[in-house]
Amino acid sequence: MAENPWSGFGEAWAVTSTLIAGMVAWAGIGYLFDVWLGFRWLFLPLGMVVGMGGGIYLVYIRYGREDRET
Repeated sequence: MAENPWSGFGEAWAVTSTLIAGMVAWAGIGYLFDVWLGFRWLFLPLGMVVGMGGGIYLVYIRYGREDRET
């Protein structure tokens, strides 16, 4: 029997939402630091970069590594 062509659809949405959620969450934290410390557009972009890096790392940990049994 052939594999379901929609089988990877859920994983694709999980990866996409993890990347977007990480970026949005850390951008929000960066924005709050900007408001709190009185800066204009300093911590928001830094938060976006940190969030995207964290999202990529989480996607790698969840889907990118192969299980190695030694």
